[in-house]
Order: sequence, then structure tokens, then C-alpha cells
Amino acid sequence: MSKKFKIAFLASLFLNVVLIGVFLGQSPRHFDREARREQRLDQVLEGLPVEAQSRLREKMAAIRSAAQPLFERIRTAQDEVASALAAEPFDEAAYNRKIVEINRLRMESTEHLSKVAKEAVMSLSADERRRFAEMLRRPRPPDRKN
Repeated sequence: MSKKFKIAFLASLFLNVVLIGVFLGQSPRHFDREARREQRLDQVLEGLPVEAQSRLREKMAAIRSAAQPLFERIRTAQDEVASALAAEPFDEAAYNRKIVEINRLRMESTEHLSKVAKEAVMSLSADERRRFAEMLRRPRPPDRKN
């Protein structure tokens, strides 16, 4: 093998290792989301009677299933915005309409989720409502120190 070929081969090998490392470093964030949600749910519900735990789990599942169609509509609208951005020639009016639609869908989903959450907690005790509120809070991202 020639010297240039060896250098190119080693550079390619190095880049592949770096890319694999980046991919594997990012994958836990994307593929482990549901497991982290369940783990957090278990922590919040710890100490409650089994009946209360199952009741709160059912309420959370109902909220998630009620929200799913709205979130899918938002994702579809976001895909359409991306298509509008890439279209040639750029249609500013179409882009603006899609942005307005996304904002409307977000408001609609917020109102809907608020209503569903309120209905879900009506029959809960004060302690169960407090824990339910903890489940709804998004965990804070870890502090990043650079």
C-alpha cells in the first residue's frame, strides 16, 4: 500500500470512530425518553397505596392519549413549514399561514390539556393532586458547566 492510501485509510477510520461515538453519545437522549418518564413516574408515586398509584397512572395515560392527536397535527404542520421553507420559489404567505396554524394548534392543545388535566384531578385527594402536579412538571435539565 502506498503512503497516501494508508493516510487516507487511517483518516477514514478515525472519522468513522468519531461519528459512531457521536451517535452513541446522543442515542440515550432519544431512545430512552419513555424509560426515563416511567422512572420519574415511579419516583413521584413512591409511598402511595397501590390503588392510588394505579389511579394516577390511568389519569396520566388518559392525558397522554388525549394529547396525541393534537401533537401529531402540530408535527404535521411543522413538516409543512419545513417544506414551505425549502420550496422554490419561497412563498412567504404560505409560510406565514403555516406558522399561524402551528401557533393556533399549540394554543388549542394547551387549552385541551388544561381541561383534561382539571377533569382528571377532580376526584383526587390533596396528596394525590400534589403528586399529580409533580408528574406534570418537566424535569429541569442538568446544569451544564463548561
